[in-house]
Amino acid sequence: MEISGARALRCDVCGKIVKEPMFVKTCCNNKPRAFCSRQCYDRWKREWLRNQEQLKTRGRALL
Repeated sequence: MEISGARALRCDVCGKIVKEPMFVKTCCNNKPRAFCSRQCYDRWKREWLRNQEQLKTRGRALL
């Protein structure tokens, strides 16, 4: 599959090929992420926040 004149990327959440991805760079990841839509970005953000909360509660359980 060739796309002439445009660079295609895959969404980091669903893997969909997009011509104009939405890029988000956070201070926590220090790496730009490509998303196909706002819904994929929100899904990734919810999952990332859930993982951060789990790390927080594990740290408290060890103390």
